[in-house]
Amino acid sequence: MKDAHFSWIDLSTFDTAKANRFYRTLFGWEVETDAAGYSTCHRQGTLIAGFYEMPAFFQKINMPSFWMTTLTVPDLDKVVDLARNLGAKIEMEEESGEGRIALIRDPAGAGFTCYEGPARSGTHLPEQAGYWGWMELMVSDATQVIPFYQQLFGWTIHNDTPDRYSIVTSSGKRIGAIQEASLEEKGPKEYWAVYFTVPDLQQALQDVEAAGGQSGGTFPHEQGEQGLAYDDQGAAFFLLEATGTSNQHASTSAPVSRPAWKWRSILGLFLLYGIVLFEQSWAWGLLFLVWMLPDLKSGRTYFLEPVDRYENPFLFWTIMITWGILSLWMVTAGFSGAI
Repeated sequence: MKDAHFSWIDLSTFDTAKANRFYRTLFGWEVETDAAGYSTCHRQGTLIAGFYEMPAFFQKINMPSFWMTTLTVPDLDKVVDLARNLGAKIEMEEESGEGRIALIRDPAGAGFTCYEGPARSGTHLPEQAGYWGWMELMVSDATQVIPFYQQLFGWTIHNDTPDRYSIVTSSGKRIGAIQEASLEEKGPKEYWAVYFTVPDLQQALQDVEAAGGQSGGTFPHEQGEQGLAYDDQGAAFFLLEATGTSNQHASTSAPVSRPAWKWRSILGLFLLYGIVLFEQSWAWGLLFLVWMLPDLKSGRTYFLEPVDRYENPFLFWTIMITWGILSLWMVTAGFSGAI
């Protein structure tokens, strides 16, 4: 299917109003929601992406919030049949407005959508801050998927470095990459990663946290450095610094009010000093609460490694319950004189 090309991205999320606030704050997007509840995002009049409420079935199986990439194809039936024969799983086929879509999961488990119908397109602007800039397939083992995509879409996939591959169409256009990545770099899933451009990577990661999301750290990239981020409902996306010189002093986001000090760290330090200097062991219970309550709100915690409420619900709630039990026990035992 040589004419397949990336044409759209959208976010499957639990609360579209909350997603609207997060990305409007982070990127300065203007968001419009239609009567059916589907939101489209623009920046300075340019169409970028969409949001929709996650289907009930996906919520029932504890699917995390996620960004999905769409490829437009001339013949959806041929793509679906070929993908199935190549070992993919077809998770959904349905009408979509005037067109048709299919959700396909490749042999490694990464999902993407194929669309047949009237043209629709979000705008790639890798040189402009605040826009959709790039696509990469994040996998543990590229050899699992390279033959699949070569046969399905007729792409040429060639090795750039030992763990990185370029995706080139039959017309010679480089449209994305495949990256073999560690769990620390990509998380536990195999997926098509959506990249957004920002004027300043470190500042953008701070803006993510100020807007209620989480930073997953920075890692090497062919453009210098990339940042992994999670929105306030756990959807992962990547950030790259814009390549355009006109954006060196631009802002992608509306002003974000940031606290002048990190209250969790400061309070935690005071509690530690109190525990050690005054031998008040019961204060460990308060410290566990300081760790636990914000993680309950965000849906992500860190216990030797990141743990997400939607991706690992049993482990997340086990950790939260453990902190709660330890907090109650330490406070009770401390005041009773048992410790």
